[in-house]
Amino acid sequence: MARILIVFSSLFGANAQLAELADTTLTAAGVEVRVRRVAEVALPGDVQPSAADAPLADGADLDWADGYVFSSPSHTGLPSASIKAFIDEHHDAAVAGRFLDKTFTAMATSGFAHAGQERVVDDLNAVAAAWGCVIVPPSTANPIINKINGNPYGLSFVLEHGKLADRKLAEEAIGAHLARFAAVTAAIATLSERPAPSGQRKPPPTAADVFS
Repeated sequence: MARILIVFSSLFGANAQLAELADTTLTAAGVEVRVRRVAEVALPGDVQPSAADAPLADGADLDWADGYVFSSPSHTGLPSASIKAFIDEHHDAAVAGRFLDKTFTAMATSGFAHAGQERVVDDLNAVAAAWGCVIVPPSTANPIINKINGNPYGLSFVLEHGKLADRKLAEEAIGAHLARFAAVTAAIATLSERPAPSGQRKPPPTAADVFS
């Protein structure tokens, strides 16, 4: 069974909600899921993270997973400082190749239309590229995403007062994309688990292996 890690940053609850919806979709798709928050390093005033009781993500979670879903709010057009700190914390592991060939997809939120969601998704996808992950975007080939979300690079959502404006539409967008993400992750994970010839170290799967 493929394993997918959902990592999110959430002060007011929207990205925690997205993580919950993603968990439901991925579990229904038959993969094993972990949902983890990052430690919030920049809190405005006395705000407490909405998902403070959720377990924190760590290196063991990253090692465990075959694929990653990262979800971040847009903070002045950039990913949150909290999710960036988590990424930076695991730079050495990335350089050591521990995240190679794992799948990756991104989600983003903001309080206004055109307020940085695509930039946040692009930044998270850049992290995935640096880590050597296989990026799985929604793409323009997904008619549901085209109709209700419109971001082919990753899922993005405009909020109302810090909450999802339409939970049903968010659920539909997440279901349309992450069911495919689960299938791609499972296919790549299966390839990476093939037994190696006796006495030889198993090489990572190549593009020819995946798409043949």
